[in-house]
Amino acid sequence: MKTKLNSKLFALVACATITFSSCKNETESVSLLANPSAVGFADLRKNALADITLSKAFKAEDGITFETDKGTEVRISPNCLRDNIGNVVTGDVNLSFVEMYDRGNMTATNKPLMGKNSTGELLPLVTGGQFNIEVTKGNQKLRSGCPFFVDIPATLTGGIDQDMKLWRGNIDEEGELAWDEVKRDAGGQGKEAGINVNTEAATYQVWASEFGWTNVDRFYNDARPKTQIKVTVPAQYNMSNAAVYLSYEGERNVLARLDTYDSVEKFFSEHYGYIPVGLNLHVIFTSESNGLLVYAIKKVTIVDNGVINISETDLEITSKTNLVNIINNLN
Repeated sequence: MKTKLNSKLFALVACATITFSSCKNETESVSLLANPSAVGFADLRKNALADITLSKAFKAEDGITFETDKGTEVRISPNCLRDNIGNVVTGDVNLSFVEMYDRGNMTATNKPLMGKNSTGELLPLVTGGQFNIEVTKGNQKLRSGCPFFVDIPATLTGGIDQDMKLWRGNIDEEGELAWDEVKRDAGGQGKEAGINVNTEAATYQVWASEFGWTNVDRFYNDARPKTQIKVTVPAQYNMSNAAVYLSYEGERNVLARLDTYDSVEKFFSEHYGYIPVGLNLHVIFTSESNGLLVYAIKKVTIVDNGVINISETDLEITSKTNLVNIINNLN
């Protein structure tokens, strides 16, 4: 009896150290998932962002021209940087640059593509690329005292789209990102920011005077009737420790997010009913367990007022890199 008990214990421990998905049939009565932590989930996103952040030191008085491996070029002019009271900065400074063109990294870092329309509704966007610029001297964040420039290869998102606009990213107190279009006023004047579509070079040429999150986007268009859906989740998950995203089939440059949660019926949804009836998409659920990434993906065809259920048996543990690859390989 002692030998049999030790064998069972060894098998259970070995199973737990491999993966949830490979052993869940043998441990039906034992859950390998710890209760999700909001702090742990935020840390996973923070680490995912750090993984794709590029850094480059330069002299403020010299400026910098910096090209990434993807071919994106960042140009900051000499003597352009300012401290928090407006003084010209000189000496050693550091550029941090993040660029994202794929749904996988947008999911892992919680940087979905939801833009505000003229009435304030958050609706899905089609992206030509999003990026974030930060320049620091020591621990101090610096400002730009003149326009800087970012040239984005349109080949990274499937080619030139003449309808693309420039958007500014705003992160709220809950850490959620939404996009506001940068517009000119009626007299043709506007903020020192804009976008040129260079068809000859096949690039989106962005200029701006504020560091932070910036995006080249347009609204997603679909003439079919729209609906709201519900995505039900196990009771331990909510808006603070989990998220639900929508990856549209055939639209690799779209990643929508369900930004409401009903604590009574335990489902995620959204405010405005923006999802086309008949659309094929993948519902992507993410959370965490003891510092590990938990996910589920379901392929569905949208029906009017549809309900999609994510159950505990759908959940698996994986690495950030694997999840990014899975999402990027979806149709």
